[in-house]
Amino acid sequence: MLSALLMKKFNKKLLSFFFLILFLFLTHTAFAASLNLSPSSGSYNVGDSIKVRIILSSSDQSANAVSGTISFSKDLLTLNSISKTGSIISLWPTDPSYSNSSGTANIEGIILSGYQGASGTVATLSFKVKVAGNASIKFTSSSVLANDGQGTNILSGTGQASFNLSPLKTETPITAPASKTTPVPIPPAPEVTAPTVVKVSTPVFTDYSKDIQEGEFLVVKGTADPLTDILITSDKVAVSTEQVVRQSATVKSDENGMFTYVLDKAESGIYMITAQAQNQDGVESETALPVKISVSSPSLPTNSISTNIMNTFSILIPIMALIILLILLMIWGWHHILRYREYTRKRLMEARTIVSKSFNILDEDVAEEVKIFKKFKALEPLTKDERLFINQFKKDIEAAEKTILNEIKE
Repeated sequence: MLSALLMKKFNKKLLSFFFLILFLFLTHTAFAASLNLSPSSGSYNVGDSIKVRIILSSSDQSANAVSGTISFSKDLLTLNSISKTGSIISLWPTDPSYSNSSGTANIEGIILSGYQGASGTVATLSFKVKVAGNASIKFTSSSVLANDGQGTNILSGTGQASFNLSPLKTETPITAPASKTTPVPIPPAPEVTAPTVVKVSTPVFTDYSKDIQEGEFLVVKGTADPLTDILITSDKVAVSTEQVVRQSATVKSDENGMFTYVLDKAESGIYMITAQAQNQDGVESETALPVKISVSSPSLPTNSISTNIMNTFSILIPIMALIILLILLMIWGWHHILRYREYTRKRLMEARTIVSKSFNILDEDVAEEVKIFKKFKALEPLTKDERLFINQFKKDIEAAEKTILNEIKE
C-alpha cells in the first residue's frame, strides 16, 4: 500500500515536471528569431574576397527592426564595404558603418511592413583576406524587435563564422646571383601613444506616447549621460504613400541624465525615432534602438453632425419619454378624479335625499306625538313651558335639517 502511494506521488511529480518543461519550451520558442552569418565557414587564400551575408530568421512572428554590432579579426581581414542590395530592410535610420581599426561593423534598419521568414538578407559584408590565419566573425550585440507595436525583443540567438586563411600560393622565382651590397640600417619607427578613448553611453528610451491621434502631442522620454546633447531623429512614414520625412532636434539631458522630446501636433503615419548622445568634446555615442509610434487619423471628428445628432437624441429621448409618462399619469389621475367626483356627488345626493326623507318622517312622527300629547292634555290646557318646549323642539328639528342639508350641499 505504501509503495503504491509513493508511486502515485512520483507519477504526479513526473507529470508536473513534464508540463513545466513543455511550457518553458513553448514560451521560449513562441517568439524566437535569430541572426546568422552565411557562409559560416570556409577556406580562403590571402588576397581573396569573402562576402558574408547577415541573415534574419523569424518564422514564428513578424519582425519590425534589426540592429547589431559585428566584430571581425581586424589583423587578418579588411572590411571593404557593406552592401544593402537585396536587403529586407526598407528604412535605414543610419547607414551601415564599419571601422577596420577597431574591427567592428554596425547595422540598424527597420522593416516597415514586417518580415516573417527563414532567410531574409539584412546586409552583405565584403571582406578581403590580408594575412593567413584563422579568422572569426561574430555578433557582440544585437536585437530583433517584433512588429507588435511594443518593440518586443524576440531575438533568441546569433550565429558566427570561422574561416581558414592560407598564404598566397606563388611559383618559386629563379634566384639571380647575389651582388655585394652594403646594408643600410633602418631607423626604428617612432612610438605612437594611443589617445585615451572617451566613451559616451548610448541613450535608452524609457517611455513614449502610445495610441495617439493626429494633432496630439508626441512625447518620448529616455536616459543618457548627464548634461549631454541628445540628437533626436524622427522619420515619419506616410501609410498611404510610404514617403519618409525626416526631422531632427537636439535636447539636453539634465543632471540625472533624463531627457524629454516633444513633437507638437503629430501627423498621421508611423514615426521611427532614434537618439544619439554627444558630450562637450564632440564624442558621439552609438545610435539608440528606434521606437515605433503610430499616429492614427480620427475615424470620426468629435464635432461631426452624426455625433451631435446621436448626442442630442440620447438626451431628448429620455426627456420625451418622461414627459409622455407625466401626461399619461395626469390623464389617468384627472380621469379618476372626475370619476371620484361624480361618485361623491351621487352619494351626497343620495344622502341628501335620505336625510330629507328621514327628517320628513321625523316631522310626521313628531306631529303625531304632538297630537297624542294634546289628546292626553285635552282635559287640561298646555302650560306655557310645554308650549315653548314643543315650539322649540320643532325649531330645533328644522334647524338640524337645514344645517345637514347645507353641509351636504357644500
